[in-house]
Amino acid sequence: MRSFTSLLPLAGSLFAGLVGLAACSPFAPDLGGSPYLCGDTAPQCPEGYACQDNGTGKLVCVSPDGPGVDAPPSGFLCADDSLLETANGATNDTIQTAFATPVAQSRQDISFAGLAICPEGDKDTYAINITVASSNLEVITSWDSGQPVSVSILNGGGTSINNGTSNGATSLRAYAANLPVGTYYAQAYAASNAKNNYRIAITVSQ
Repeated sequence: MRSFTSLLPLAGSLFAGLVGLAACSPFAPDLGGSPYLCGDTAPQCPEGYACQDNGTGKLVCVSPDGPGVDAPPSGFLCADDSLLETANGATNDTIQTAFATPVAQSRQDISFAGLAICPEGDKDTYAINITVASSNLEVITSWDSGQPVSVSILNGGGTSINNGTSNGATSLRAYAANLPVGTYYAQAYAASNAKNNYRIAITVSQ
C-alpha cells in the first residue's frame, strides 16, 4: 500500500500536461473510498480525505464517502456487509428483519466473510429454517483482532437458547443439539461500546 506523499513527485511531473487539459489540481484527485497510507509530511492526504487510524495503529487516508456500512468512518474501517445487512430493505438487527440463509434447506452449511458489527450496538441476525427434527445447529464467529464478536442461537421467539463460548483466541462457538423443526436465528453482536469486522459459519447436521 503506497502513501500519499510517495505519489507527489509523480503528480508533480504530470501537472504541466494536466493544466493544458483541464483546470484541476493533481493534489485533489478522486481516488474513491478505498483507504491508503497517510503521508509522512504535510499534506498527509489529498484534499477531501482525512488521515485516520484504521483500528490497527496504521494511519490511512479515508474518503468521507466510504468505506462504511451503518455509519461513516470514525477511526475504524468497517467492512461493507450491506448485501446481507440490508437484504430485506432494513438492517438485520432483529429476528423480523433477519437475513434468510439457505442452511438446512438447500445446503448443510454456509460461511460469510467481510461482515461488520458497526456502529456500536449493531446486531447481525441470520435465519435458519430447520426442516428435519433432532437437527444440530452450530454457529461460529471469528475475527482477526480487536473486540470479540459474540454469538447466540435464538429460538423462533427470539429467546437465546445457547450463547457462544471460546473456540480459540479469536473465535466463539454456539451449539444447540436435537432441535425440533422450526425457524432459529444466529445473532452476532459485540459489547455496547465496541465494533469489529468478523466472519460467521453456520452448520446444520443430524
